[in-house]
Amino acid sequence: MKVSLKVHCSLNIGLNDQTIAFHLNPLFDVWGDKDTIVLNSVENGKWKEEVKPGGFCFFKGQNFKIIIKYKSKGFSITLPNGSKITFPNRISANKYSYFRFDGDVSISSVEIR
Repeated sequence: MKVSLKVHCSLNIGLNDQTIAFHLNPLFDVWGDKDTIVLNSVENGKWKEEVKPGGFCFFKGQNFKIIIKYKSKGFSITLPNGSKITFPNRISANKYSYFRFDGDVSISSVEIR
């Protein structure tokens, strides 16, 4: 999946709003986190442990593109600067049909293959 949008936002992929396999939230200066990428998942309505992989490469008000590839073991994310991070499939489902974008976001394109 390719996603093009503007920051501040979060992206959620999962089964529903109580079961989210992949949560991506680039934070500029929120809740004590500055220039931080936060990855997480939700199971039965409860957030799991956050992962903060580093490599923040987002700029306020600027468009960016991320590429998310899903395989049964997890998600591979290509960030705007071309670097890659991974996140495990903690929910262990084979397919996800729930996609949600939150925050100050305008989506210019989504491509699913």
